[in-house]
Amino acid sequence: MSGSIGNKLETALGSAIVRSKPLSGGDIADVSLLTLADGRQVVAKRPRMDQPDTTSVEKMMLKHLASKSLLPVPDVLYQTKGILVLSYIHHNGVSDGAAAAKDAARHIAALHAVRPKGGRPFYGFKKDTYIGPLPQQNKPSDNWCDFFRERRLLAMATSCARTGRLPQALMERIDNLAKHLDEFIPKAPASSLLHGDLWAGNMLIAGDRMAGFIDPAISYGHNEMDLAFIDLMGGLDPIFFDAFNEHMPIEAAFFKNRKVLYQIWPLLVHVRLFGGGYVGQVEAIIDQLGF
Repeated sequence: MSGSIGNKLETALGSAIVRSKPLSGGDIADVSLLTLADGRQVVAKRPRMDQPDTTSVEKMMLKHLASKSLLPVPDVLYQTKGILVLSYIHHNGVSDGAAAAKDAARHIAALHAVRPKGGRPFYGFKKDTYIGPLPQQNKPSDNWCDFFRERRLLAMATSCARTGRLPQALMERIDNLAKHLDEFIPKAPASSLLHGDLWAGNMLIAGDRMAGFIDPAISYGHNEMDLAFIDLMGGLDPIFFDAFNEHMPIEAAFFKNRKVLYQIWPLLVHVRLFGGGYVGQVEAIIDQLGF
C-alpha cells in the first residue's frame, strides 16, 4: 500500500499497518486483509483502474443496513476516494449446511421485515446504487410492476443489448414479456429492505451460522427478488426455503413462475458482465414463461 494512503489509514484507524495479504473474490476491486499493530484485522477495498469507484455508495449502503436492520454487516471504518476500509468478519466455511441455511433464513426474513417509512408501498431507494460495477436504477415508484419493468428488467436488458451482449431477437422477446408483467407479479406487494446481491460469495458462513453479509446492492422491493437470487446463486442448503417460510410465508406463485421471472434480473447482470452461457439461461426462462 502506497505511503500516502497507508499514512492516512494509520491515522484514521489509530494503529500502524504491519501486514497486508490479498483476499480472493474481488471482481472489481483489489481486496486486502490488513493486520494492525494493535492486533485488529480490517479489510481494504480499492477499485481497479478500469472500474467505477463505488466506495462511497457501498459505505452508504452498509450504513443503511446497519442502522435499519440487524443484518450482520461489516462496520465502515474509513472511506475516501478510491478506498473503503471495513471491519473483518471472521468466517471459516460451512460445517453444517442445514443449520447455516436455517440461520440465513432467520437473518434474511428479519431484513425483509424492515419496511420503508410511511407505511405505504414504496419501491426503489433514495438514490441510485450499484450491483457490482453496474449502475442500479432506484428512482422510486408506488407500483412494483412498473418499477421492476423499468428499473430492473428493461434497464439491464437495454444495457446488455446496447453493448452487444444480448441478441436483438432476445431483446424483443424481453420487451414483449415486459408488457405482460402484471400477469405474473403483484403491483403492490409489501415493500422489504433487500440486500440485492445474495450470491454465495456475499454470504459469509462460520460453521453452522451466518457470520455476515457483504457487498450489498440495496433497495426496497418485493422480497421474492432476494429469494430468487438465493435459489439461483446462493449455494445454501435447500432447507433454506422451508426455514424462511416459517418466519415469513412464501406465496405459492413464487415457486410456480415468479421465481424464474425474478431470476432474469441477476442473469442479465451476468450477461452484461460476462456474456456467454448466461444468455442461454435468460432465453430458457423466456421460453418457460411462454414468450
